[in-house]
Amino acid sequence: MKNIVIPLVVIVLLLGACSGNEKTIQLEDRSFANTLFIQKVENNSSSEEMSKTVKDKDKIEEVLSMVEGLNVQKINTDTFMENLKSQNSYMLGFFKGNGTNTEKGKYAFNILEDGTVLFNSDKVDNPGTLLITTKKHKDLLNEMKQLLEINFQVQ
Repeated sequence: MKNIVIPLVVIVLLLGACSGNEKTIQLEDRSFANTLFIQKVENNSSSEEMSKTVKDKDKIEEVLSMVEGLNVQKINTDTFMENLKSQNSYMLGFFKGNGTNTEKGKYAFNILEDGTVLFNSDKVDNPGTLLITTKKHKDLLNEMKQLLEINFQVQ
């Protein structure tokens, strides 16, 4: 019996140590924003034609519920930027007002084309904790594009 218990305890401890940096995205209140600003970045640049503003509160809350529950882990700024520059992405910024650049965003995240999600914060109004999903969510990006009617055409 000892031959089975000891290896199991070691495995549990190792798994616990590996997942210590992991957490789950939790948003206590998804009604904090009334404007969603979407910006597509292609080849590390963007344009006005690749941006969109959404004011539909139901759609905004639905987008936030789509990312709630995702498993993430902390990353540093360099890793965050490397991932962000590695492929085309969509930046989604959530604002309390009308989404102008003079306003401070309440929450934001980026979705890379491969389905990786990069979060600028772990909570609303708490910038600085950079997170990345532990798995890719390609379907999530497609669902959001369909919900928000995003179809930016390259010129």
